[in-house]
Amino acid sequence: MRIGVEVEPAQVPGFLSLVRSRPWPFVDLGEGRYDVHVPLSGSVFGVVAAAMSEFRHFCDKAGVHTRIVFAARLRAATDPYRRYPVMPRTRMPEREWIAAPVRGLLWWRIRGYIRARSLAEARSLLPGFAARNPEAGETLMVVGPPDPRDRSVDERPRSYGGMLLGLLIVVAGALYLLYLLFDGRPPGAENRQLVIALLGLVCLYGTWHAVRRIPEGRVDTWLPLVLTVLAAPTAIALGSLGQETYLASFGIGSGEVDTTGPSRVIAVFSSLWLVLLALLIALGAFGFLRHFHVTVHGYGRFWSGLMVVLVMTVYGLTAVVTLMDRDRETAERHISLYREGAAPQHHVGVQPTAVCVEETGENPVNRIGPPLTTDRPVLYFAGTGNVDLLWDREEGTTRVTRFSVTLTPVSSLADTCPPPP
Repeated sequence: MRIGVEVEPAQVPGFLSLVRSRPWPFVDLGEGRYDVHVPLSGSVFGVVAAAMSEFRHFCDKAGVHTRIVFAARLRAATDPYRRYPVMPRTRMPEREWIAAPVRGLLWWRIRGYIRARSLAEARSLLPGFAARNPEAGETLMVVGPPDPRDRSVDERPRSYGGMLLGLLIVVAGALYLLYLLFDGRPPGAENRQLVIALLGLVCLYGTWHAVRRIPEGRVDTWLPLVLTVLAAPTAIALGSLGQETYLASFGIGSGEVDTTGPSRVIAVFSSLWLVLLALLIALGAFGFLRHFHVTVHGYGRFWSGLMVVLVMTVYGLTAVVTLMDRDRETAERHISLYREGAAPQHHVGVQPTAVCVEETGENPVNRIGPPLTTDRPVLYFAGTGNVDLLWDREEGTTRVTRFSVTLTPVSSLADTCPPPP
């Protein structure tokens, strides 16, 4: 952005100190008039107001009084040169809309590039390229979009590769969404799945812009990095919460079952998709706010930051409730299967074992809970603190000292246990 300002003579030293301390190129036009270039990345919408807001913010912070005369957006100068690939001579399609994707598929055959303003100029430079690069081969050719006939050769020819790729992505996305809307939805699915898919595509665009701002080095651009770092401990905490919610349906409290090792990793991956979706939405919202210059200095930045915090809070609470409901419903479904004699089920890294219990008869069994069930199989959970947990489909959970009873593994709860001797 180009901002023209007028500065009083008494304010010139402070103004020069300010612009030299910032990454703002400036030109002294004389008589207290300056052109200041404020670099801003993002959409062209709102860029003028954002640049003026940032300039005024730093002037007020430095105590420098200036008067803005005009503000205009600088247009980048077009580069008349482009890179033309050089590859071994082969037959290429004549029509450009077919030749462009073919050149993309043959990227592995490229031997180098020639920088020129037109295809004709690049072909004229091919002998020099072959002389400097004998390892490229003898029969070479220059490929690229043909030079336009009705324009000057100094203008950059149009490339159809990016246009065709973008059109292909748009068409594929539209077909996929139509498939989800009409034929691809599973039974009982709602239209909110389609809304989530559209929201994910939009947030991917905003996330890309958020990550692009990190190398600029500003404090507020490090929010994507902070959110990404917090994703790992959040997934671990939600995985532990899922295990505790699932075990609570069996009457097992927190920390009573050993869930370390591979089971903890499986639990983390079971909640990782929700954490990544929350991260995608947060970064997408942040990227859109920065890209469209909503987060300018002043009240706009405060409200935009507050909106990101509210989105993260609401989504975080929703994620916790969703995971707890999922684990609770899964536990109830497994319990109903166990009452019918099903085999042990696996969920969030918790895998019980169906066993038959037999008392040794040497010493009385130290137990907490209902009496031991010995006439039918029960579920065995490896507990912590030298305690084993035995869950019966009718009596509930019994806690016994480890190795105080004999456990014989069986395939399912429908098996029969041998009668005691």
